[in-house]
Amino acid sequence: MPKPIPKKNSPHWHYDFVRNGRRFHGSTGTGNKRDAQAIIDQKLHDALLPTRTLPPITLDNAAGFYEDYANTLPSWKTTEYILKALVTGIGGGLLLSDVTQRHLIDHFAARRVRDNGELRANSSINREIEVASAVWHRAQKAKYDIGDMPDWNALRYKAQGTRWQLLDAGDQQDAYLAAIRDDVRPAIEFLLLSGWRRSEVINLGWSDLDLANRSAWTRVKGGAMVERPLTQAMLLIIANQPKAGPKVFTYICQRATASGGRRERVRRRQGDRYPLSITVIRDAHEDAREAIGVPGLRLHDLRHTRATRVLRQTRDLALTKRALAHRNIATTLKYAHVLDEDVRDGLDASEVAVSRTNPGNANRDQKKA
Repeated sequence: MPKPIPKKNSPHWHYDFVRNGRRFHGSTGTGNKRDAQAIIDQKLHDALLPTRTLPPITLDNAAGFYEDYANTLPSWKTTEYILKALVTGIGGGLLLSDVTQRHLIDHFAARRVRDNGELRANSSINREIEVASAVWHRAQKAKYDIGDMPDWNALRYKAQGTRWQLLDAGDQQDAYLAAIRDDVRPAIEFLLLSGWRRSEVINLGWSDLDLANRSAWTRVKGGAMVERPLTQAMLLIIANQPKAGPKVFTYICQRATASGGRRERVRRRQGDRYPLSITVIRDAHEDAREAIGVPGLRLHDLRHTRATRVLRQTRDLALTKRALAHRNIATTLKYAHVLDEDVRDGLDASEVAVSRTNPGNANRDQKKA
């Protein structure tokens, strides 16, 4: 019969015993020996009970279970795409408990290569790994049998260095916007003016606007609702949008197509307006960047472009943080190199000015040489 065990520097009695090949140990949480013995007796009784088996769950059902939670998040469209690829790539009928580390390694290695042969960024694959991890953890929390939890850290790819491609103000920006199809241009111009994430722009509804106070409420990364200021230029874009539904930004369907989520198929008719989607705005952006000869320009780089311009204009990191709705100033600090570049340019310019006003210095240096 296991007995209470004193432990150095602890006011509570502890226990440590093995039953059916399993070790049970820890604190009883009490300093009373009689109460501690009663707690140990109960733990011994529980240890002798038959081990309860958890219900199994397939990958497809686990993805659907996670979908019930994730479809309220601003990044849902991206998450939905990732879930479809995960279920298709590994096999929806496979039990989560039967999915091995090798299954996941092979799946994400295959996901790195696009259909056209180009490689996806490591950050994009890591995002897919995060979604898969969330599926497993949510199923585990709901007490389903997931087998051994995969080693998600071992699956992640090494983060690549920052590869921003900023859009130059002036001719390049004008050419880029001119190359965007007419029905999508207002949304992309709004992206560039606001510095918002694309999910904020796509999901912006008429009911989210507070025009009297020149502001709008958006759901930012992490799910929090924040109030965002609207400039005159942003208000003008909003005012020119047709009220074709609950969302501010819409597009004209170019051809009849079927679309929708995992559970619903919606037929779209050519010529009708529909809420803007990630696919439509991304395709329009990619066509425009090819047209101006900047294939490395990502849609998210419009946010970086706006952030850089705000910081250069204001030289205020705290203000830039608020403009981008960052939760932590450390995130905004990645733009601090912009100020370093300006300081360097200023020093270079001052050196040129000094050499021009003191030509004798250069002559003396030549004589010494």
